[in-house]
Amino acid sequence: MTTHFSSTADSSLTHTARRLSRLAVILALLTPPLVVVQHVFFDASSFPSSYGMPSLLTGQEWSLDQRLLASLAALFPALAIMVALLSLGRICREYAHGRLFSDTVLSAWRRLGCALVVATALHWLQPTVQSLLLSLTLPEGHRFISVGVSSEDLLLALLTAVVFMLGAVMQVAQRVQSENAEIV
Repeated sequence: MTTHFSSTADSSLTHTARRLSRLAVILALLTPPLVVVQHVFFDASSFPSSYGMPSLLTGQEWSLDQRLLASLAALFPALAIMVALLSLGRICREYAHGRLFSDTVLSAWRRLGCALVVATALHWLQPTVQSLLLSLTLPEGHRFISVGVSSEDLLLALLTAVVFMLGAVMQVAQRVQSENAEIV
């Protein structure tokens, strides 16, 4: 069962949902190329520094190999965020068409939650993988590995939990709506 709305107050939801859908899709499509461009073309000092990244790499110009390896490590969480943004765009498109509790919306909420779980895990692993890959480009005796967790990681985990809770609430709302439709 799908709910459709039509009041003028809901036209604001339609308008906002359409704009958010477009923005989410644009950001999803721009994220991977921007990650690569950042690592390949910008000065290494402008990169987000990995936890405990030694001055061996933060204070010098990176080779193209190092830039490509750092870009590769950064692409994995970025691709998960891209999937999350595309899921958000799908949710917003459904909302813009008045389908608040459709199966498509519930599926997109689940996909959004799963993408955020993967993004959170990859975001935690990314500095370690990046430091390992970059370390391999250094001479023996200068290799390293760094591990850490930041407040960004914890915020992403919190956001993921909120999305899963909203998805569960949407599922209950769909069930209540179906039961109400049967009564009427």
